[in-house]
Amino acid sequence: MENSRIVVDTNVFISSIIGQYSFPHKIFKEFIFTGEVILCLSEEVFTEYASVSKREKFKLYQGFEKKSTELLLAIGEIAEFYSSINKIAAIEDEPDNRILELAVAAKAKVIITGNHLDFSFKEFEGITIKALSNFTKNL
Repeated sequence: MENSRIVVDTNVFISSIIGQYSFPHKIFKEFIFTGEVILCLSEEVFTEYASVSKREKFKLYQGFEKKSTELLLAIGEIAEFYSSINKIAAIEDEPDNRILELAVAAKAKVIITGNHLDFSFKEFEGITIKALSNFTKNL
């Protein structure tokens, strides 16, 4: 694949921890950790992953905190980190704009998200927005 850089929305990161047989988990296990695609991160998005994973509601899932810490350490080692230059305000939910900023800075091919309300468009500045199941089918 010519440009295999991807950005993963926070909801996909969280879902990958919760469901070991889910599409989000498959994205990390079969695509990111094998090197088939390159995970792009920024300090802001990485911090959001960590912050959201500490929410009380996720403590209901057995082993969530340990799995979250392990995944954060692993992706911190293999991801390519980018700094956003331009601020984007295309989405009402402000943290989702950090995802767009990262994707633009990284010149990513795809943003993978499960958030169809805020990411209601299919493309942003040449970057394809894909639902989870569509990503694994089309790669």
